[in-house]
Amino acid sequence: MEAQNSTPDRHDDRTKYRCAIIGSGLAGLTTCYLLQGDERYNNVTVFEQADRLSFDSASLTVKNDTTNDAERIDLPMRASAGGYYHHLMRMYQHLEIPLHPIKFLFVFSKATPTADGTVSHKASDNESYFIHASNLHQTPPPWPGNRGLIAHITEILYLIVCQFWFTIACFLVAPLDATSSSTGYGESLSEYFDRIRLPRRYISHYLLPLLSGVATCTHEEMLLLRATLNSRVVEAVPQPDGTVVVRWQSTLYPSGRILEQVFDCVILSVSPDVAGRIFKPLRSTLDKFPTRQVESSVLKPEASGISVVKLDDARQAFACMHHSRDPSAAQTMTLRTLFPDTGSAQTNALHTMPSGVVVSTCPLREAAQPDAIKKARFTRTLRSVESQALVQELMGGTLVNKKQADSDDRKAGWVNGQDNVWVAGAWCWDGMVLLEGCIESARRIALDFGVAIPWEKA
Repeated sequence: MEAQNSTPDRHDDRTKYRCAIIGSGLAGLTTCYLLQGDERYNNVTVFEQADRLSFDSASLTVKNDTTNDAERIDLPMRASAGGYYHHLMRMYQHLEIPLHPIKFLFVFSKATPTADGTVSHKASDNESYFIHASNLHQTPPPWPGNRGLIAHITEILYLIVCQFWFTIACFLVAPLDATSSSTGYGESLSEYFDRIRLPRRYISHYLLPLLSGVATCTHEEMLLLRATLNSRVVEAVPQPDGTVVVRWQSTLYPSGRILEQVFDCVILSVSPDVAGRIFKPLRSTLDKFPTRQVESSVLKPEASGISVVKLDDARQAFACMHHSRDPSAAQTMTLRTLFPDTGSAQTNALHTMPSGVVVSTCPLREAAQPDAIKKARFTRTLRSVESQALVQELMGGTLVNKKQADSDDRKAGWVNGQDNVWVAGAWCWDGMVLLEGCIESARRIALDFGVAIPWEKA
């Protein structure tokens, strides 16, 4: 299939384009911000089926009734660091968005099931087996207190050796590419760990709890790794003249009437399963992308005096809790892992906020959180060797599956921008599914359109 090229030259300053962005997550909002800065693309419509923008739709604000301090709780958690989030940090700096530096204490603990097989959502002190201070801001590492001094020192030495070995391997031993792998795809995380002979206990008790906590998946899945609200987009259909018809239904009215509008370009800023349902040429490809539903909850603190700020009161003046508390104090992130006799291990991340509320992601037992202030479910796209190869192909890279490349009947697949349709999101880049992927994919679309990136100007 050849791309439709009947629309005017996108670098023609005299032409105005109608753009539709489906989805209002970070990728969609960033793309909208970049395009609306160019007068050729300032006619942008953002479609969102919810009644508010999805990037912040699940978050809430809590306040201390005694001090009147307030804290914004992000669901899911949004933390960033310069090394992993280069473009995201540059955008925040350009927009003059203030950031709070945070120190973490990562508590690694082993969840203990009760006699009836359930797991309490509250971690006990005797479950922890190691505490790591981010950026080594506490040296030596804090003592868990439930093991002897000699055993604790031995564990520290063991981790130093394992981390040194893993770091050296990451620099000197590159993962196998598709031409060297027996599967026709790149090397999986599990295969790479086996090849560099990384100790099993270090993988299961330290690396995987941390990585799967970030990726919000089980250990097994990690190893395989103008706004129009209340509008559910049904489909996007390319037309012979190069335009794209977008059809949608309003979620406010039960009639189910389908509306449609013609656009010059469409950006699908949604998860791959939703993008496949909307855009048929991508359906068979995106069906191969693994996704899972992830639950994140805000749990009530044991201390009283914390209340949720209603949306109508959100504009009242509150003191920011991050400024009123000691900035040098570390926040605790407990990585609580259940190691079952059968099946894959799973890690529950428990982030204790300055207000005292706890944000729980991927609970070990869903019914074990009766004291939740709020629960939210969202779709997490997982990374696998096959989906990584498909992303490279979708983004216009070379065919990375050697077995498919050797097949004579292999047909050229759809690539980003073909039919005047683009995809954007955290999954649309060759890396872990992080917020950086949202910025990178939006940035690539802007460059395709000939739009300048304001934070990259000299």
